[in-house]
Amino acid sequence: MGQVVRELYSPSKQYKVEIIKRKDGLYTTEVYRWMEDCGYEFWSSINQGFSLIDSEEHARKIAIEQLKECSREDINTKVLKD
Repeated sequence: MGQVVRELYSPSKQYKVEIIKRKDGLYTTEVYRWMEDCGYEFWSSINQGFSLIDSEEHARKIAIEQLKECSREDINTKVLKD
């Protein structure tokens, strides 16, 4: 497992993507959805990164695309906050 270097959230805060730096220096991403079930609230993994990414900037671009795809929300990348 690596270290989470950045988290990006959808506008509704129902989805997030973690950008993870692996020990070998490469990056991967993991997508989560906010869940509420039987009184519990938690982030549930819905998509683990199966690709290795060469840079944090490239990982950020992929993370934004994953947020758009999963959340189906309009995401303004100029105001996207960590």
